[in-house]
Amino acid sequence: MNPYLLTQLPLVGGFIFLLFLASINPFRKEGASTLIAVVALCSTAAAIWFFLPEGAQYFGGAIRVTSVGKVIAYVCLGLTAIGMVLSEEYLDKVRVNGIDWRMVVLALALGMVNLCLANDIATLFIAYELVSIPSYVLAGFSHGDPRSNEAGMKYLMLGIFTSVLFLLGLSFIYGATGEIHLVAIHDKLARAVEAGATGDLTLAKIGLGFLMGAVLFKVAVAPFHNWLPDVYQGTNLASLAIISSPVKVAVFGMLGMLLWGVFEPLADLWKPVLLVAAAISAVLGNLQAVSQTNLKRLIAYSAVVNAGFILLGILVNSVSIVVFYLGSYGIMTLGSWAALMSMGTNQADVDELSDLAGMGRTHRWSALGLTVILLSYAGIPLTSGFAAKFGVVLEALKPDAAMPPMTLWVVMLSVCGGLVSFYFYFQIIRALWLQSPAPESADRRLGGSGLRWNYAFVLILSVVVILSLGMFVRLPGL
Repeated sequence: MNPYLLTQLPLVGGFIFLLFLASINPFRKEGASTLIAVVALCSTAAAIWFFLPEGAQYFGGAIRVTSVGKVIAYVCLGLTAIGMVLSEEYLDKVRVNGIDWRMVVLALALGMVNLCLANDIATLFIAYELVSIPSYVLAGFSHGDPRSNEAGMKYLMLGIFTSVLFLLGLSFIYGATGEIHLVAIHDKLARAVEAGATGDLTLAKIGLGFLMGAVLFKVAVAPFHNWLPDVYQGTNLASLAIISSPVKVAVFGMLGMLLWGVFEPLADLWKPVLLVAAAISAVLGNLQAVSQTNLKRLIAYSAVVNAGFILLGILVNSVSIVVFYLGSYGIMTLGSWAALMSMGTNQADVDELSDLAGMGRTHRWSALGLTVILLSYAGIPLTSGFAAKFGVVLEALKPDAAMPPMTLWVVMLSVCGGLVSFYFYFQIIRALWLQSPAPESADRRLGGSGLRWNYAFVLILSVVVILSLGMFVRLPGL
């Protein structure tokens, strides 16, 4: 059997098994479906490790295994497995069929793996859509909630727009080069740049512009981010854990691999674009977050700020920094959702900043875990968030980094924006530990869900990883 097909079998088999399970008893088997999904994800990661050697190509070059692609695939699969564990019992609370939900996530995981290893534009587009379409479904999965319906519809309309841009970009790239394999496209572009063939480069530059526009919309980089808070606010926390963590890691990983690889000859075009987007993200993300009282919207704007730092990491061509940042951000995001899940009641989630008042006394361990995660978001030393941000800044300021003009000013702006972010992160910490709950809020907490085993597992794992990466891991060149 083709080794690459072997790596896809666990996800496909898990999907079929869940479909069979749903036909037997569609409303129960919560624990069994979680176990099947987690085993499928871990089996796929193990199969990639054992059966896909670096440099191997499959299906006539449609798939090419690279070290970066494999690492990003591991990160995505690991974060998705953690998100699966996190969804246990929560989906019952929001009246979502757990088996159906997990089938959608397995389909999405299949797209993420292929997105990381795609080597031609046809496979790339199919994988991109296989990540995108299940994401829209997850956003609107709580169809009994009008906010979820609105979030799913907004995400779908945005997705149609980004898919059109993405496909247009690929079409122009094919028209400019006549090739579909990414390596061949890179070679054609490199020769055109060297020979000064402006005609071919014009089409290629237009295609790259469409591609970057689609991806920057998809990952909600400012100024293309205004849809993100609305989608976050309407999506249930289990779906949000998948959309905001592994999906974002996969799409950012794809962007990095495309820019470092096939579009490296056009670096003079895309580097200034990333620099401007990073600067705008630092300004708008932080300023819009300051006035937020809704927790989901606040974390959405925090995602915009972190996206700016990730763009700087891609800009400096540092693979280790970008992978480290994506992994750290992914686990921090999952940990924050785990903490919020554990603080909710059996009927509702915590939603506003005022809902967290006094949680340091009533939900001590959840509040402590969330505090560590928020300190990492803010970039406090000894956390992975600090190590990731410091690594990006240090790489950008190296004399031999060959960065575009004004890079120093954008880095300074990002660092100053990080100081602004201390305000809204510490607003949450202040509510947890220094405020007393309002009487109606205290009454609402009766019958709270508490720190269930899966919330505790994800929260402890997040804190351990954040502190371990922050204190003991040393990135190359740091």
